[in-house]
Amino acid sequence: MSNALRPRIGVNKDTQFFWDGLKQGQLLIQHCKACDQLQHPPGPCCKHCQSFELDAIESTGRGTIHSFVRMHHPVAPPFESGHPIVLVELEEGTRLIADFINSTPEQVFIGAAVKVAITECDDEVTLALFEPASM
Repeated sequence: MSNALRPRIGVNKDTQFFWDGLKQGQLLIQHCKACDQLQHPPGPCCKHCQSFELDAIESTGRGTIHSFVRMHHPVAPPFESGHPIVLVELEEGTRLIADFINSTPEQVFIGAAVKVAITECDDEVTLALFEPASM
């Protein structure tokens, strides 16, 4: 299973900045210049005020686990059964869904401090994964 590639990412003009940022080692979050709100996933307009005046801010990459699940079925390469998927609330206030890596089962709980681990999975895919903040 370890030789299997991760699924390919969907990139469009609204999300390009996010994926380019990860390739450069930055976790970028979409920001509305009109109402000063953040949103993820990125979209063509602000979900709060419908403005098209959008840019991005760099996140610290620190946050806490807001919720999580353990994926057991179906088993799909390259993922192992039981791997945790977390909903992270970033310090900036927005939330992201990601795999939780470099952890033990005891480290996966609501409220656990986490940090981003920008990971180049292969030549095409760089992802924002999370790991325990104590790493």
